[in-house]
Amino acid sequence: MIESSLIHDICKNLEAELPVDKILPENGRLHIDKLLPYICVYRYKKNDPYFSGLLKTQASYLIVKDTVPISEFIECLSRSISKKLNSFLIIEMWPVREDHQASFMISCPKGKAPATIAAFENGINELRILYPEISVVVTDTAQRHLEHLSPLLNIEESKATGSLTLGLAVPTIYERPEENAVFSIFYRKFVSRLSEIIKRAVYEFIRVQTANPYHHYLMLGKTNIDRITLEADQALAEISEGMSFLLRTTPVNSSQQWERFKESDFTKDPAFTYRLVALDPEKEKRKLYDIPIEKIDDPTLAFILRDKRLEIEKQLTMLEERGTDNFRFIGESLYGGIEEDSLNTAMALLKKFRKGAPDTAMKRINCHEFAEHAQESLDYYQEKFPKQQLSIEIRKDVAGIMVSETRLLISDELSMDASRCDALIQHEIATHILTYCNGKKQPIKQMYAGFAGYDQLQEGLAVLAEYLVDGLTINRLRLLAGRVVAAHSLTRGASFIETFTLLHHTHNFPEKTAYYITMRIYRGGGLTKDAVYLSGLQHVLDYIENGGRLETLYTGKFNTNHVPLVEELLHREVLQPPELPRFLDREGVERRLERVKKGIHITDLLN
Repeated sequence: MIESSLIHDICKNLEAELPVDKILPENGRLHIDKLLPYICVYRYKKNDPYFSGLLKTQASYLIVKDTVPISEFIECLSRSISKKLNSFLIIEMWPVREDHQASFMISCPKGKAPATIAAFENGINELRILYPEISVVVTDTAQRHLEHLSPLLNIEESKATGSLTLGLAVPTIYERPEENAVFSIFYRKFVSRLSEIIKRAVYEFIRVQTANPYHHYLMLGKTNIDRITLEADQALAEISEGMSFLLRTTPVNSSQQWERFKESDFTKDPAFTYRLVALDPEKEKRKLYDIPIEKIDDPTLAFILRDKRLEIEKQLTMLEERGTDNFRFIGESLYGGIEEDSLNTAMALLKKFRKGAPDTAMKRINCHEFAEHAQESLDYYQEKFPKQQLSIEIRKDVAGIMVSETRLLISDELSMDASRCDALIQHEIATHILTYCNGKKQPIKQMYAGFAGYDQLQEGLAVLAEYLVDGLTINRLRLLAGRVVAAHSLTRGASFIETFTLLHHTHNFPEKTAYYITMRIYRGGGLTKDAVYLSGLQHVLDYIENGGRLETLYTGKFNTNHVPLVEELLHREVLQPPELPRFLDREGVERRLERVKKGIHITDLLN
């Protein structure tokens, strides 16, 4: 029995639009994340944890033993929410295990909420992609519950409270009870797709029947993140940050080895040294798989964290294998091989721009002058993110320029074309540091630690920034193309010297440029990550041409395949909208952005 006082308190909370999360008698649970015009109900004789997991993907659910009377509570719930939103949808769900059937059954009143029923039917039919035998049967019946149960509300109560009850029988095709087997990988996919189907169907109901603040079905998802998810996210971020993967796979003596390589007339391989790995990869992996991601109810967040865990595991293995061929092979599985389109684009660029602009025609600036220019931009973003500590460091142990979290690291030997200064500031500060800071203000730490494979979008977005501020040059495009060619050469088994020679003699890169491209590709034993700059740029161009929102890409660090997930979390108000780069307000940027929206290939960017 649910106490009347508890029912009263729950309904008062809902009228005040407060979240509700209550343990009920007989280990039942009520969870309502926010004021929502629906609830999913599962009344069980014996609780099925996997079926309960399906309901827990929703932002509003009631899981309770079938001997606990809940009609009074459902009536109060319906009245309270209907006062606010005009109507209320109750979806009673139960598992079906008859003869391995794969048929969903929807029980509903004839002619009521046809758009909702159609959304359920269409969505369930789409599940055939996962399981071809799936079917759906719609029945006009007053019995929208299991036979041994009484209705949650009778017809008069439903009319009085402005509610509609639907029944949904779900085939448990993710298990074989006679074999005591659950197909976990299939279950995760099935539950994720079905969770979305329910939200789409509910959205059709509220779009027609209710006065509601929801203009997209994704807004029906959970807004509040539970403790298990936050702890898993925290643990992953700590392991990821503790690795300092890029710093530990970047040589600390690249400048000295350049001098020796040159003295040998480019005939002796450089001998790179690296920072010591101050962690035990085996222990870190143990920590990874102690994280109970399988207990996370939210399919979107569970996917993001599971994907990141796999990436971290591979990076830890790469640290163990640093300096060996295995480092390269694992890296290829992580960052992908060289895309054929990317290689073709690189070759087209090197053919179109056979030689770069000569250094003698350029004004040069050193590390201190670059740092002075960069500080002004850093100061601007420091005001936007006062809780972050943004800084610049001039160091001996880095090559060129790189970002580590909120630190801009500059080589003390830097000498660069002055005309490239602004573009590189927008690349490093207004992209890499900005997306880190935007991610840092989010409740999910992976937004700044980086989703799996985030490098591709990050680098593509950063190079797009160079184009938008009119700082993309022939030399820069040639450099990106050279990295792809060098990575392809590595994967074909070429030596350091052979790849250097290919860049220098065949593609006309200056000796020092060819060396540093080759160093970055061969570091650690071979790292194809640098090839993603060019492919990432093309993916960003395609994304914007296809109507994608540039603003979304600044929310944090993720890849283009994660954009729908990030947009979902933005709709659900789990994430906050990002701070945008200052350069978007500049004259000329909108014109170049319009050019991208109409469709443009990398080889035509400088036309």
